[in-house]
Amino acid sequence: MGSTLVVNPTQTARGGLLSVSVPGEGPFHLVSSDGEPRPTQELGTLTGEGFSTIVSGQKVRWVLEMMNGPEFAGERIGHYDLTEADDGALELVFRGAQPGEPHIDLTDLRDELVRLGDEGRTFRFRVMAAPVRQAIFAAGGVPGFGWRSYRVAAGAGPVTAVRSGPSTLANENLRVEVAAAGTYTITTSDGVTVGGLGRLVDGGDGGDTYNYSPPDDDTLVDRPEQVEVTALESGPVRAQVRIDATYSWPKHAIGDEGSCSRRAEDPVPVTVHTTLELRAGERFLRVHTAMDNPCRDHRLRVHFPLPAPAAVSRAECAFAVVERGLSAEGGPNEFGLPTFVSRRFVDASAGGVGLAIVHDGLLEYELVTEDGAQSSELALTLLRATGYLSRLQLSMRASPAGYPYPLEGPQMLGHRAFDYAVVPHRGDWRDAGLYDVADEVLVPLERIRAGGVSGAHREPNGARLSVDGARVSAVSREPGGLLVRVFNPSPDAATASVEHDGAPATGWTVDLVGRPLVRFEDAVELRAGEIATLRLDDPVS
Repeated sequence: MGSTLVVNPTQTARGGLLSVSVPGEGPFHLVSSDGEPRPTQELGTLTGEGFSTIVSGQKVRWVLEMMNGPEFAGERIGHYDLTEADDGALELVFRGAQPGEPHIDLTDLRDELVRLGDEGRTFRFRVMAAPVRQAIFAAGGVPGFGWRSYRVAAGAGPVTAVRSGPSTLANENLRVEVAAAGTYTITTSDGVTVGGLGRLVDGGDGGDTYNYSPPDDDTLVDRPEQVEVTALESGPVRAQVRIDATYSWPKHAIGDEGSCSRRAEDPVPVTVHTTLELRAGERFLRVHTAMDNPCRDHRLRVHFPLPAPAAVSRAECAFAVVERGLSAEGGPNEFGLPTFVSRRFVDASAGGVGLAIVHDGLLEYELVTEDGAQSSELALTLLRATGYLSRLQLSMRASPAGYPYPLEGPQMLGHRAFDYAVVPHRGDWRDAGLYDVADEVLVPLERIRAGGVSGAHREPNGARLSVDGARVSAVSREPGGLLVRVFNPSPDAATASVEHDGAPATGWTVDLVGRPLVRFEDAVELRAGEIATLRLDDPVS
């Protein structure tokens, strides 16, 4: 493996986990171009038989068509063994060359095997591929909109604080403890502790694809009947534990189009597999939940107690963070359910502490409350299963939203998987840097095998674009120059400072069809909630 380029497609410098495949044997680690050793975790070695056959007599010529110089059956050969078996057959085992091992020329062997084939001998061929080590490593400090290069070095890499126990995880920022009920507690390095996280609550859903509607008679299931916790990985880059929790869920909702009951009749066992993961340097817990859903007409949510009761939520939406209370506006035909939408994250903060959830497409959330004054839990919807496009006479909606077509797809039967991250923090969503956290969770670093382009040259580390003071939603290259769309999600005015190729950028703000509006140099002033599209001058011209 030669040099590897790691590219950061987001605007903030950060690290991340990357996978590599390295030929050879023995421990190894990755080193950055400036000599910094990086934690590396080996996952296993791939090797094995790439080709095998048995031939006799002149048929050996068919096999030898694959032998050319040092190559045989697509593998460059480092050495081979030839022995004679008890039955008189010649056994040939070829092994692929490892990095740094010289290749051998097989021409003389080929000629000898042709001669032996003409004598009627039998041959057993085996070609063994050179071992390839599979690993992950923690890249560090990759510039925003930039790159950093790494190379392989022999020997073990540096140790980290990443570790796991039978029911615990830890890194330098978080400690996670799994309880007997399958929930977990997170403690941050700066003293925020939140327990009872990850409680799954499954209830009936008498609604349709437009609206949730609670059944007339519901059975909530929020406790598993059996829990098993298994440690999967223990660092130094990634640590994981898996929680296998088995529940009894009612299989069907019973009722007609105007009513729905969900009773504890005809229960079926459902095992939900939840993997908790901590990585080196990260300040959030990654969660992956998978299950096979056999049940209809139900809603599955995961609940997170808050470190302090909250009266409002703040959720990322398009180009903004929206603040919402605990109630929703309804009307004469529709009850105002306090479930809301978020694009990538939702945060509930109060009293200098908060809890945020960064999710991959799990758009619906609710701050759950009993007295209407403050909420002590945030609920994230994982799954809504329903069998109608629209239903008649819902308890939460007086009129139909559409034609009452029965549908099978929205029942969401079969295998389902959900991904999100839990972020306990001090301060509010801005103090927690949730835009950067969302990028880190949802936009992985990219690994590019370094190649050569004639006449091209770049430093091993660097960046061509830098934007501070505002968020970047898109970057594209147009014939007229680099286009960068920035926005200010803050309730206060902001200044977006832009550099291009290491120098203050100049260019034009443009409208949505690309027409120039205002000339700018170095920075652009943005009002609260303002969006601007910048066309940067090419620094080469």
